[in-house]
Amino acid sequence: MNNVRDAENHGALSDSSGPTISVVVATFNRRESLRRLLESLAKQTFSADQFEVIVVSDGSTDWTVDMLRELKGGFRNLEILDLKNRGPGAARNAGARLARGKYLAFTDDDCLAAPDWLEQLVRAFECTGAVGLQGQTTTDRLARTPLTHQIEILKPCLTSMPTCNAAYLKSAFDKVGGFDESFKFAHDEDADLAWRVEDLGKMVFVPEVHIIHPPRRDKLMKRARWVRGLESEFLLYHKSPEKYRKYVKSPSPWWTIYWKVFVVGQLQWAKSCCKYLLKPFRPDLFIVGITLVVARWFNLIRFLPSYWNAQSVYRTKFSKSQI
Repeated sequence: MNNVRDAENHGALSDSSGPTISVVVATFNRRESLRRLLESLAKQTFSADQFEVIVVSDGSTDWTVDMLRELKGGFRNLEILDLKNRGPGAARNAGARLARGKYLAFTDDDCLAAPDWLEQLVRAFECTGAVGLQGQTTTDRLARTPLTHQIEILKPCLTSMPTCNAAYLKSAFDKVGGFDESFKFAHDEDADLAWRVEDLGKMVFVPEVHIIHPPRRDKLMKRARWVRGLESEFLLYHKSPEKYRKYVKSPSPWWTIYWKVFVVGQLQWAKSCCKYLLKPFRPDLFIVGITLVVARWFNLIRFLPSYWNAQSVYRTKFSKSQI
């Protein structure tokens, strides 16, 4: 593949017909996993003339942009956009504004695309007439540990519609205004987008549209603080209370946080950690897993004032907007 183009030269170098599909990737300080993703996109069975890849660096400080520019001559139709850190929703919106394709496909910088990902994706849109599409995401289950992050989606999941493997008709994405950048954390902004697009037409799940999400190791503190992002539940709920109850299957964010996560989720997690006491015997992973449960319980209590404030802010905001 050849011809990497920076975003500032986009207008001058665009061809008149444009690509069929635009792949948008937001990235932050994951240079090497991003490189592997780009290598998988370089091997697509879909014609390289019919898709573009827009990588948006959301304030990366690990020389990500330099790495991308060094790839000139090795990748075709790669756009590079370097922004100040504003979060993944804002980064993806910036990439979508540059996109020339009829379809927008989103994946993450720690994923790998199956060789026929884009071919299957376009075929699914054309066969179903859908405005939004979710594909199958798999992971390496044997490589998972309490400190790894991975996503696995084997059936329709409008509860979240994760952007590791989601695509939209660009006209529909533009009509609803893209991602809501008021979501403070990388949590629930993808579900909010999917729920708004759903009002415009059919949403489908297509298992042949395949992304691999390898387990990615994180620090214990980061895994424990994941619950901080649950503040977004209140924004999602107050924007769409009926869909929240339908898809999240919860009467309120409080039920989600303090029953589904605090009680059910963490007890299931603790139970799953018991497997490390069997063969292969890994007591170190058992201890880490139980430590993570306790740390999340602590943070779910610690962040209670933040959740309460979010409830007050969003309830007031959306009650006024309905007047």
